[in-house]
Amino acid sequence: MLIKLREATNSLHKKIEQGNLAADIMSNTISLENYKLLLLQNFIAYKVVDTEIAKFITDFNSDKAERLKKDLENLEVNTAVYKDFEENFTINNFAEAWGAWYVVEGSVLGGLMISKEISNCNNLTEIEEHHFFNGNRQTLNGWKTFCSQLKKIDFSEKEEAAAIKKAKETFEFFGLIFTSLKVEKALLV
Repeated sequence: MLIKLREATNSLHKKIEQGNLAADIMSNTISLENYKLLLLQNFIAYKVVDTEIAKFITDFNSDKAERLKKDLENLEVNTAVYKDFEENFTINNFAEAWGAWYVVEGSVLGGLMISKEISNCNNLTEIEEHHFFNGNRQTLNGWKTFCSQLKKIDFSEKEEAAAIKKAKETFEFFGLIFTSLKVEKALLV
């Protein structure tokens, strides 16, 4: 199932990475305002998706939105705008929750790579502590849990299709946030 999810979402994953402000961290050119926006975009995506996943998977445990919220509070960014996106993403069953979970946990590896470059970003040197892009390898525990739990599930063909469809929709939801939420709208509330 993991291979099917990866293959079905590979092109969407690459598309989302290309349009993401995280590339500015990797090139060490990100401004403080764009960093705030990147954190806010991620907060919205994780807050909405994680809330939906938790409705169907009792073992699901994610602190991504909480860590992002700490970063945003430290930078004095209002997070209430996430409510504008709540209706744009829903999960209707267990299989769909697994598809979404694949996306949110799979993003951790990229986050670890990004966190290695934060200290090289001159515009972010005033930030004393990063809670989300912290480089802590323990953040991989969620991915490990996801993979071990996924192996225990025997999905029907219909459930596989639902999980794959929702994984794609989850990437598209992240993409919607990354493209529609801009500095002017998000940070001036």
